[in-house]
Amino acid sequence: MKKFLKLGFIIGIASILICGVIATNQTAFYVDATSTKAISWGLKPNTKEMTPTPPDGSAELLAKYDGMFVGDTSKKEIYLTFDLGYEAGYTAAVLDILKKHNARAIFFLCGNYLKEEELVNRMINEGHTIGNHTNHHKDPTKLNDDGIRKDIIDFKTKFDEKYNANREKKIAMKHYRPPSGKFNERTLAIAKEEGLRTVMWSGAIVDWFKKPIDPIKSSDKVISRIHPGAIMLFHIANSGMPKMLDIMIPQLIEKGYSIGDAGEL
Repeated sequence: MKKFLKLGFIIGIASILICGVIATNQTAFYVDATSTKAISWGLKPNTKEMTPTPPDGSAELLAKYDGMFVGDTSKKEIYLTFDLGYEAGYTAAVLDILKKHNARAIFFLCGNYLKEEELVNRMINEGHTIGNHTNHHKDPTKLNDDGIRKDIIDFKTKFDEKYNANREKKIAMKHYRPPSGKFNERTLAIAKEEGLRTVMWSGAIVDWFKKPIDPIKSSDKVISRIHPGAIMLFHIANSGMPKMLDIMIPQLIEKGYSIGDAGEL
């Protein structure tokens, strides 16, 4: 009896060791990406030109899947990103301001926005980057793996059909932003599998309502929250955004910052 117990113990230990070896040789997605814990991205603003602290463990989780929420913190560069689910009538004016200041941004678009052909083509032709904000803007933490992947792939398919089909030099889509800033480990893993880098943000203002923002006050608020390598999130939902950008960009430059090409993140 003792011999059988001893043999069973040895077999058990060997099985654990073998499984461990196998596990270490698998990709992170199949072994580690089992967490369904939802993270709702939210940062407490830091007013001392320092990187704000993200939710516990979220920065490490992003890094694990090649995601990011901040650029190079050794450089006084700011990166501009815009989330667009629909056209409220102010994007052309924003593009005018960005062109005026020679600034490049990532426009994270949803499937509905792809019908705005003139604006999307202008974004592309003026050197901006198109990011994947999913086809239907569904909360990925409430979807299964197939649902997460489908919302990402469907957007890319629509984009390719509309904007890459007749283009000799195809536009590569490299960036992803989960809807409403919500994600879990499975979301990040699937985005990476689809060749996308998840890009969150380290600075934002409340600008997604239709009521116009105050351009001066909003610019001051952005300036108070900047830091080296900041990735700024904006929306173009109201008439105050173009003027705010036109005020904000020169103020950034006065403080010794420059606008980096967000597409290179």
